[in-house]
Amino acid sequence: MTRRTIGVVVLLAVVVIAGVTIATEKERAPFPPQALAQNRAASASVRWIPATSRPSPPVIKAAASGSIWARPTAAVTARHERRSGLAWILRQLGASDQLVNRLASRHVAEALTELKQRANAGDPKAINILGEFAFQQCYLGRSPAMLDEGLAMEVADARTLPPADAAWFDAVLREDIAYDKQVAAACQQTVNVDRVFELVKARARQGDGASLWLWSRSADNYMNSQQHLRDAAAAGFSEGEFELAWAIIGGQQGAAGSGPNKVNAGDMFRKSAGVLPRSEAELAVCEYRGCPGIATDLASAVSHAREAAQRGSIDAIITIGPRMQESLINPDEVSAWKLIRGSLAQQGCISNGINIMWMRDIESMLSSADISANARALADQYWQTYGARILANLGCNP
Repeated sequence: MTRRTIGVVVLLAVVVIAGVTIATEKERAPFPPQALAQNRAASASVRWIPATSRPSPPVIKAAASGSIWARPTAAVTARHERRSGLAWILRQLGASDQLVNRLASRHVAEALTELKQRANAGDPKAINILGEFAFQQCYLGRSPAMLDEGLAMEVADARTLPPADAAWFDAVLREDIAYDKQVAAACQQTVNVDRVFELVKARARQGDGASLWLWSRSADNYMNSQQHLRDAAAAGFSEGEFELAWAIIGGQQGAAGSGPNKVNAGDMFRKSAGVLPRSEAELAVCEYRGCPGIATDLASAVSHAREAAQRGSIDAIITIGPRMQESLINPDEVSAWKLIRGSLAQQGCISNGINIMWMRDIESMLSSADISANARALADQYWQTYGARILANLGCNP
């Protein structure tokens, strides 16, 4: 596999992905789905339901897990952003929290060297972890010159922020850029992307689901990419199941396969929902609007959206919630989850990268005048109950 063939598939995938909107927590990867918050309703007919009676919020059992309102230091937010940006997929590939911590720290070069040694010795987990890191961070990572250019643009845009916000944002951004430069240097010194993916392909040929998923992202043509993704899903790799379902509902021609082995999105989301909160969130959206293999079921949609939010995937409930009648979901509950999402973004646990849009989204979610005092109190209760679980699931807690 050459860098040129990788680039061909990247381009093909980007063309397809540009037309698809779907849920995710972590947004650094090139092919993971984008957030549901990008208004799925824009490409689907929305079923507006008249409001009736207002239900009582669900009963909460409080368990302290910190404050939703406190802004972390810039260093903490940047560290969370690095960790969650790696944890969402590396933990699926078998990485321990200790390894994620090292790869997200100033010890990244040493961690990569050890991974390379283990991979060359045939360690399956090391091969897949190194394969993902090499593709995402080394092959697709920005050069130091590009990083400096991006920094200058973001700093210029940040001048419109209030002084305290601008200073905090600037510090988070510089922490992020410093880490990315360190990764770029480590990649140049340590990682041969082509060699790493030869190891990945060898594992994939043995039927390893994670390796098949990685191969699907770097195959030399589009049909092979789809086949490897179906094979990864058939092998039971949850990310493969999720992304295959996403490809199907996004209308990718041939994604579902044909004949007796043809699959549907509903089965894929259901299989992966137990492992991936965002699969449950996407299942909720499909139950709201209808998808291949998923019938419309509003009560089940609310149930799955609520449970996904409690696990850390919040976009579904704040997307479909405002369109539901109040007998199914309390508007204050939706607002409360929106506040929690803003807090998670401020902590670096949810982002599409550290940029001015991320900062403005945080301001919008946490300071909206439309959010009632009752919703803010409910957000505190949810945070006390589910905060620790959410942070752990998103990779923000080491």
